[in-house]
Amino acid sequence: MKNKSKNRGMSSARVVLRIMKDSFGILHWLLLATVLSIASAYLAMTAPEILGSLTNQIYDLIDSGITIDIALLGRRALILAVVYILSAALGALTRLVMNYSVSSFFTCKIRVRMSEKIASIPIKTVDSTPNGEIISRMTNDVSIMGGSIHDIFGVIINGLIQLIMISVIIFSEEPVMALAVMVFVPLSLLLSAILASKSEKHFDKSRALAGKMYSICEENLACFDAVKAFSIEDSQNKKYRAVTKNYATSAARGYFASGLVSPVVGFVNNLSYVAICVIGAILVINGRVNVGALVAFIMYTKLFSAPLESIANGMSMIQSTIASARRVYEYLDGEEMVEPDSEENREVLGEVEFVDVCFSYTEDKPLIENLNLHVSPGEKVAIVGPTGGGKTTIVNILMRFYDPISGKVLVDGRDICTMNRTDVRKMFGMVLQDTMLFSGSVYDNIAYGKQDATRDEVISAARKAHIDSFIDSLPNGYETEINEDSTNISAGQKQLLTIARAYLSDRPILILDEATSNVDTRTELLIQETMDELMRGRTAFVIAHRLSTIENADVILVVDNGRIVEQGSHAELLSQNGLYSRIYNSQYPKG
Repeated sequence: MKNKSKNRGMSSARVVLRIMKDSFGILHWLLLATVLSIASAYLAMTAPEILGSLTNQIYDLIDSGITIDIALLGRRALILAVVYILSAALGALTRLVMNYSVSSFFTCKIRVRMSEKIASIPIKTVDSTPNGEIISRMTNDVSIMGGSIHDIFGVIINGLIQLIMISVIIFSEEPVMALAVMVFVPLSLLLSAILASKSEKHFDKSRALAGKMYSICEENLACFDAVKAFSIEDSQNKKYRAVTKNYATSAARGYFASGLVSPVVGFVNNLSYVAICVIGAILVINGRVNVGALVAFIMYTKLFSAPLESIANGMSMIQSTIASARRVYEYLDGEEMVEPDSEENREVLGEVEFVDVCFSYTEDKPLIENLNLHVSPGEKVAIVGPTGGGKTTIVNILMRFYDPISGKVLVDGRDICTMNRTDVRKMFGMVLQDTMLFSGSVYDNIAYGKQDATRDEVISAARKAHIDSFIDSLPNGYETEINEDSTNISAGQKQLLTIARAYLSDRPILILDEATSNVDTRTELLIQETMDELMRGRTAFVIAHRLSTIENADVILVVDNGRIVEQGSHAELLSQNGLYSRIYNSQYPKG
């Protein structure tokens, strides 16, 4: 993609800031979760003081034989239980709010944006990017990004708030022991940052490999018949195993580096426990603090270490998130087609002209050079020639799937490159060699040709395409569901459905790219008459290998290496004994 290198150079901090910017839409939920988290933390921090008081009472009984107020002890124990229960409940509610807001709003919004992006990216980007790669970014990477909201807000920010609150408490309780705790904080954070940064490059690589894994899976399913027919299951599995092995290695290295954070931080925290125990014992012996205060302080220290470990783990997990976010933003920031505003419907006469059109898919391989062509309204133009000669490319340029490098394509005297692509495509009805049906009913697939079509119009289009009798023979007629891969109807029937769709669209200009390639000879003859009726009065471009289907064309263009090498009627071209004559005689040898 165009901005690939730019986004890969985006710093981790910028990625995190962008994620936070995209989170503004759920800011009110995040603030609610933060308040709930703070309330939960506050309750949890009151527990050590209550526990310390209970400890002192029990210690006084054991040490001095002082009578315990059982009622007071019971009330404090009950309060302690309620505090812990409320703290846990608020913590659970915090996670519920976070999960709801992230799943329902953040990840949903990102996926919708990516889906909308598909409508605006150039065809060349789609052609050059494996489908599985895009699917991986829309599913796996976005899900990982959703988890980052928990890490950034639910862990790091709330963890920092908790650390500040606990720091205030422990310094107010006993500054000497508080300093012993705080001296280990910079060490924990430094080690966490170093280990987390080591994992980022491995996560970057593993996310790219995950995209390749999705692509291979998508390829195996899309080409299932070919894989089986050529018995290449083993080679495909070998390819998948190789990518999976590399993914596992990269992911393991990333998770290993990030996984070291927790034990390292835990080790540092244990050192702080040792320091607290030593310093606390000295202070107890000297009478500076009592046992209950020491117990409470140790509990505060434990509470202090929990958010510290959460922050460290959050920093580690965010490295994985950054790798996924880069891939998502790389896609969202990719090149888009610039579109002028759509115009009101205007009458299209159907005059088409190519003026010195040059085009190539790659800079080093020119395909079409200085193509000039004028087609009057209502003419039927057939385009023939060897494979790779540029026939389908002409159609791609007409439909603005690709724009010419130089030159102009005019419709009714207007350069189509100055028009909105949707307006351009509304002028054309198409039947392509590669049939495309959607999951849904037979009726729905025909009705795609005209969104506001009536049922009578759909049935009339099917009748003109000579597929109505086949549809009537189906178990549910027009409501018969076509499965995901369209395997419950034949290739020829698929072609007829797309032809019916073209009838229904009733566009002023028609493009028929090998429109009868999957239809048997009998069916081809059957629909030829109605196809001629459909094209009457409309400008039509017909690409065909069966030259018998275009013998009545007004003009036949013979294209080779991107140039029109011959032009004329069927009879005129046969008399020239050129390329057209050779192609025709190879299909219909005399004799």
